[in-house]
Parts: sequence; C-alpha cells; structure tokens
Amino acid sequence: MKNARLFIMFLLLFYMGTANAQNNDIGDTIHAIHYNIHLNHINTAENTIAAYTEIKLVPLIEDLAYIPLELKDLTVDSVFIDGTEWNFTYTDDVIRLPLTTKADTMLVGVYYHGQPFHEDWGGFHFSGNYAFNLGVGFVSIPHNLGKTWFPCVDNFTDRSSYDVFITVENGKTGVGGGLLVETTDNGNGTTTWHWKISHPIPTYLESAAVGDYVLYEDVYEGMEKDIPINIYTRPSESAKVAGSFVHLHEIMHFFEEHFGPYPFERIGYVSTAIGAMEHATNIAYPHFAINGNTSYESLYTHELSHMWFGDEVTCSTAEDMWLNEGWATFCELYYRTGLYSEELFRTMMRDMHNDVLKKAHIIDGGFWPLNDIPQDVTYGKTAYDKGGTVANTLRAYLGDTLFFDAMTAYLDQFAYQSVSSYDMRDFLTSYTGIDMGGFFDNWVFTPGSPHFGIDSVLVTEGDASFMVDLFLKQKRFGYDFLGDDNIVEIAFVKDNFDFVTDTVHFSGATGHSVKFIDFEPRAVLLDPLETTNDATIDSYRFFNQPQDYAYPEVIFKIMIDELSDTALIQVTNNFAAPDTLKTPVEGLRISPNRFWKIDGILPEEFHAQGRFYYDAVTVWDNELIIDENDSLVILYRDHPRNDWHYVPQTRIGNWNMGYVYVEDLQLGEYTPAVYDKTIVGVPENTDAKKVKFYPNPAKKKLTIEFAERGHYTIRFYNEKGWLLKELTVNGRHAVWRWEPYEVAPGILVAEVINNGKSIATEKILILK
Repeated sequence: MKNARLFIMFLLLFYMGTANAQNNDIGDTIHAIHYNIHLNHINTAENTIAAYTEIKLVPLIEDLAYIPLELKDLTVDSVFIDGTEWNFTYTDDVIRLPLTTKADTMLVGVYYHGQPFHEDWGGFHFSGNYAFNLGVGFVSIPHNLGKTWFPCVDNFTDRSSYDVFITVENGKTGVGGGLLVETTDNGNGTTTWHWKISHPIPTYLESAAVGDYVLYEDVYEGMEKDIPINIYTRPSESAKVAGSFVHLHEIMHFFEEHFGPYPFERIGYVSTAIGAMEHATNIAYPHFAINGNTSYESLYTHELSHMWFGDEVTCSTAEDMWLNEGWATFCELYYRTGLYSEELFRTMMRDMHNDVLKKAHIIDGGFWPLNDIPQDVTYGKTAYDKGGTVANTLRAYLGDTLFFDAMTAYLDQFAYQSVSSYDMRDFLTSYTGIDMGGFFDNWVFTPGSPHFGIDSVLVTEGDASFMVDLFLKQKRFGYDFLGDDNIVEIAFVKDNFDFVTDTVHFSGATGHSVKFIDFEPRAVLLDPLETTNDATIDSYRFFNQPQDYAYPEVIFKIMIDELSDTALIQVTNNFAAPDTLKTPVEGLRISPNRFWKIDGILPEEFHAQGRFYYDAVTVWDNELIIDENDSLVILYRDHPRNDWHYVPQTRIGNWNMGYVYVEDLQLGEYTPAVYDKTIVGVPENTDAKKVKFYPNPAKKKLTIEFAERGHYTIRFYNEKGWLLKELTVNGRHAVWRWEPYEVAPGILVAEVINNGKSIATEKILILK
C-alpha cells in the first residue's frame, strides 16, 4: 500500500482513534478453510451489490455456542448451514448462527445485498462504470475490510483459498485474484468470470474489480516456472502499459534472485480509481500511474514486493505492520541497485532516513517501537519508512550474502503464514547462528533510534603493522535506552584515499576495539558508505579545487577558497544530544538534540567557510530556540576531551531561522547554542546612542564605542558584584579593546560612568 502515505497525513488528523465495535476474537473461535464468493449483481448506477458467499469452516474451540461471521453495513437475506436454512442474528457487523449440537467442518452460505461500506481509501468503491475493493482501511479499526463485500473471518491470521464468481453485463470484465478458470455466458446478457486462488491468504488480500477493461498479457520466465502477466486497464490506458511496465521482467528477476521464487500463480495488476493495494496476484493500481513512462515504477515495484513481504508472509497483527510495509519500502528502494546504481539507492535511502529522523515521530504522534505501533498510525511513516531503514540496517548487520540467504529462508519457512517480529528474530537467530536479541531490542522493540559515534582514535606504529585503538560511544534519539551487540562499519583511509572497511562490535554506552592494519590511516571514518541507518545523516566528498558545495540532507554548505591538495571531508548531522559544557555558563544553552561533525583529511594549505543552518520554525531547533530572547551561535570543539567554545562567525537571518557562517572551518564538532538575552547582553540602562558593546558573547576581545569624546570610567563586575577591573578612557572618538584572557568564562556586568554619572550597564557573556 505505497499510496497509504498520500492519505495518512490528512485522514488521521480528522479521524484519529475511530474504532470498529466488532468482536476481535472471532478468529480464535473458527477457521475459514475456503470461500466461494458469488458477486451476482453489481449495480454501478446505484452503487449496490447482491451476492452469495459459501464458507467452508471448522470450529477451533469445543462446545461452540454460535458461529460468528463479519459483514459490514450490508443486509443479510438468509443464512444456510450445510444446505439447511438457519436462524441468525446480525448486530454490530457480526452475523451469529446459534448451534445446538457439537459442530464440525461445515458449509455456511449467506445471501446478502446493499450498498457496501467504504472510507476515503479502503472498502468497496464505485467509480463511474467501475467497481473495486481495497482490502484495508486507514481509518477503520480493525483495518481489515474484506467484510465490506463478503462475510468472513476478517483478520491478518486466518488464511483461506478462494473461488470468486463475478457476474457482469456482457462487454464488461470481472477481475479477481488467482487464475481465470473460465468465463460463462449466462444467456441473459451477462457473463460470469470465475477466478481461483489456491494459495491461502487473509481476507484483505482477496479482490474483485469490475469495468470496461482491456487486457495486456505477457509471460515471465520465472525461476521455477513460466508465470502469466495480466494487466487490466481502461481502454484509454492500454497503449501506455508497455511504457510504464517496461522493467517489470527485470524487477521480477531481481526479487526472485534475492528472495526466492515468486510465490503465486499470476502477476497481476488492475487499474482502479485509487490505490495502490497489494491484493494477491491482482494489485489495485491507480489510473494516474499508468502514464506510459517509468515515473511510477517504484509504486508498482513496492506492491509487487508485497507478494513476498505481506502476501506470502503476513504480519500477525496491525501493530507489526512494518513486517509488510517496512520491507516493501526497503524493496522499493533497493531494486534500484540492480536496475540503476548503488549510488542512487544510497541517495534515496539517505533522503528517506533523513525524513524519518525529522518527521516520523511528529506525524505519527510519538516515537514507537516497530512491533507495537498504535493502530491509529498503522499505516504511517514509522511502519513504512522507518521500517524500511531498519530492514536496510539488518542487511548491514548480517552482510549481503547472509542477509539475503536468511530472508529467503525466512520466507520459505513461513510461507502462507502470519508472523510476528519475535518470530523473525527467533528464526534469524536459528538460521544465522547469531543471537539477534540485541539487534531486535535496539532497532525493533524499543522506540527511537540508536546513535553511534567515534569518540577518539589512537594509532600506534609497530614492527610490521599499525595498531589502531578505536573508542566508540552510543547515544539514542527519542528514548532512553542503550543497545547491546552493536555492529558498526568503520573505514580506514589510505594515502591514495582508498577506503579499507572493517566492523566494530560493542555494547552499551561506550566501546573499545583494536585493529591491526598494514598502513597508517590518514583518517578513520564512521560508516561513510551509510550502511547503518542510525540517528545520523552524513555524506562525504573529495575536493580538488576551491568551490562551494551543499552537502545533501545535512543542512550544511562548505565554501572553499584555498586548497593546495585533495581534501576529503565527511559531514555528519547527528540527531543526538551533544556532550554538555564541561564548564557551565549561565544563560548559555547548547542544543538538546543535534550537532555536526566535520571529519576527514585537510591539506596543509586549506581555508574554507562553513555555513550552518538553524531553524526553530520547523523541527530542527524548536527545542533550543524558544523565543526572540534566544540568540543563536555556533560552538566548536576539535576533540571530545576539550570544551565547547566560540569561534569567529557571522549570523544572517532572523532569531528563529537563518544561517551561521563560521569563518575558519576546521575538523571537529559544531553545535548550535543560544544565549538568553534576558540574562546576557540586554541593556539594563544603556543609551545606545552613547555607548555600544560588541561582540556579545565575546571571546578574547571586547570593543566599546563612544559616540562622543569624553572622560569615561568602565567597571567590570562578576555576578557576585565583585569589582574585577576598572578602566579609564579619554577621547572624543574612543574605541577601547580589552583582551579578557585573564577573566574566567561567564557573565560580567559592565558599567560606564561619565562625569560621575552611570550612563550605561550591560551584561557581557565571556566565552572560553
């Protein structure tokens, strides 16, 4: 359901918390083995259906008092058990058939009619002369909407086979899931289309679509067998199918190569007014996406990947929807490595990951564990996009070969079953021989995202190799938790700028690893190939000449004006709290949730300016910059052992949004910070026409300008009121510069006296 994200942001705001009153335990009492669904009349003028469904079912508990079946907002005409008409009640969208004797396998038939339910997205829809279903709703809770067009056991775990008989006016087509068994001319101006799907699927994956359709046919030579391709479209779209699906064979081959044989009997799409929805072998695909080019290729790829992740193996509960949607989102990006390039995949994954870190917790109303997402945001960014980044991180954790082998085995082990994240964890542990508990605790079962960083590196030359001591640290974005059994990739950079990669394993807040390599590394970078989607966004670039370059997604631009040799510069935007000030300063606050790190290799002759973006209007800095009394600065440190301090810079913009230009960019860490002007730098009794103090905050020097010649006394006091310094200035146009190297960082109060009268006082923040 890729297009879920186009609706979610709008629908959930209006319908948050809407719930269905039906019985959630029906699947615990009966199991439907097979459905025969007869859509006998579909009236597109009045938006109604008349139908008959037979369900072969078996009780799951002893002494079952009644048979419950779910059917939403339709009129039930009659009910039969094994051919005998039966009494029933129908309330709260549940048909109940009382039993007087011990029940065994039975055939229940239900005749019904009416105008089917639909919400803005899910349900049974009519659009002109077309009708179709979408198997889940975003607003309805539970989400499963098989019940909108046939009586059923409507959940993610009850799996059945299906025969669907769709009767339509001659000239129209009825399309269902599975293979077309036959079409029957009924001799009364109607034709019945009989479709059969033999592989067991949940109710939400069965489908029906009716309309004036043209069939595009092809055959894919699959890994195990030839597989028919059927794409049903409106006549106006038929000439565009080949152009839109030009890469379908290549994508199928890519998925079979990575995840095993295609698990169903047909590859199918049907054009519908809205979508997309991964109905098994009969994907509901929106009209607009069949446009003759590949602009929506990722959309049909996402839905196609669901045949493995979602249809063959299904999440057991809505809360675990990432097992369906997160994996399909990963697939929708990863296929580009086969058809296009690794770099394109990396760029798109970085863009999505950046969006997750910035917005997922806002759009979805909080940080959620992937396996326990609230049902009002089942189809939100957490399940889709964060789920996709975690699937990608699992790939890095296991390595490509083991990852794809393990996931193919997972799909085979649980084929045509429903699973939980715990099932996936336990299977991967068994299959790989690696205890996956740490990974799943850190990435799946806990809200937020881990953050990894290199604290320091020590290189020692030996007789035959170099010993590299790596010290790492772990923080977390969005929750208080530190994971164990972490694996992160590091790269040692050679003189020729080649990367030699290795992995570091550690648990808890800090880690230490020793590596022996046969060269002295010019730099050690953390995950430069962006294999792990932790709470960082980063990219690197080589520079051979002066230039300006805006790093993608890290809200940083470098402006190099002097460069004598090749430079390698990696920029990381860290979504984690920077280390605190070693010496706290009243009125000065550093960012609670982000900082930049500039790493790499700089030649001897190098000069660049760095432009750092700040923004309290959206999500970046709204916890740091509260109001216009907060004045933003950038603080710097070259190494974690040193404290943050002010560097020469210029700010351009408003109090809540703009850029800070650092004049002399160096390797190290940079963090946004603010000083509160109600504490620091606000004139208490200053006539701005007579005296000015700048810069404020000050580091190393303070300038004081007087508008008129005169005899001035300037006194500096600490916060306790002790006089620290008294200066005398004579002149008509005097500028006095004071080097405050002997003054400790903190707040000073400056008082200016002229002719025995205090004419100005101001608080000055002195930085280290």
